[in-house]
Amino acid sequence: MTGNGEGSDRFGKCCDELKEVLGSEDFDPLFAVGEDGVLYMSVGVVDMEEGEVNMVDHPVFFCPFCGTKVQTPEEVEAKAGAADDDAPKS
Repeated sequence: MTGNGEGSDRFGKCCDELKEVLGSEDFDPLFAVGEDGVLYMSVGVVDMEEGEVNMVDHPVFFCPFCGTKVQTPEEVEAKAGAADDDAPKS
C-alpha cells in the first residue's frame, strides 16, 4: 500500500471525508491506495508466522462516506492484473 496522501487526488474528489482520510498522516489508514492504483479498505488482520500480522484488504467500489462510485470491478481487475504482470516470475 502506498502512504497516505497518495491517491487522494484521484479518489478524494467525491467528498471531503474521503479526501481527509486518504490525506491524513495521523494514523494508519483503513483506506489506502495500493501500488496498483486501486483503492482498498482493510477488512481484517491475519496472524502470520513468527508473530507477524498481515492486513486483509478488499477493493472499495463506492465511497463509504457519500456513496459515489469511485472505481468499477473491471478497473480493479485491469489494474491488479497489470500489477501481477509486472511481478517477477519465479
